Amino acid sequence: MNIVNVGYDSTNYYVVEQNRKRLLIDVGWPGSLPKLRASLKRKGIALEDLGYLCVTHYHPDHAGLVQELVEKGIQHIVLEQQLSAIPRLKTTMKPDSGYVDIGIQDSLHLTTVESRAWLTSIGLSGEIVSTPGHSEDSISLVLEEGIAFTGDLMPPAVVAADKAEAAQQSWAKLRGLNVRTVYPGHGPTRPMP
Repeated sequence: MNIVNVGYDSTNYYVVEQNRKRLLIDVGWPGSLPKLRASLKRKGIALEDLGYLCVTHYHPDHAGLVQELVEKGIQHIVLEQQLSAIPRLKTTMKPDSGYVDIGIQDSLHLTTVESRAWLTSIGLSGEIVSTPGHSEDSISLVLEEGIAFTGDLMPPAVVAADKAEAAQQSWAKLRGLNVRTVYPGHGPTRPMP
């Protein structure tokens, strides 16, 4: 398995590759497709070689380019608990942002239970779990190697009081899945807190 950080503008986006199948975790701001292409190119990855896209949560810096990538042929994977967050994203965007509304009709809809079988189908061992604490639609991709892609899930000590309990439960869930290394949406890769 190969993990490549293709992020830019202070946000991390990861390409996970196994057996020539590539999954992009999170994607940039609306209108930033040229930056994503340049970052991928620097890392030796062609946009056309990406097969799948999974978003940790539907905020502009993590999901702003989803529909643009879908239109390039990349399969959008969306978890059941994220469906209601997708239309809300549009309401946070300014009209001149370049945002293209996400059409979920062509997305692959999964439950967290179904995620394990789907990941296996692309050569990855793991699961996608619900990890609210930053937002209600937050998910984390957890791989059997002890790796978790957590988006903006912050440690309970640094989140607002109204989100601390959800964050604490999410981190406890990740510990229970034997996560040892965290690939966050912002900042460097780090050991499990």
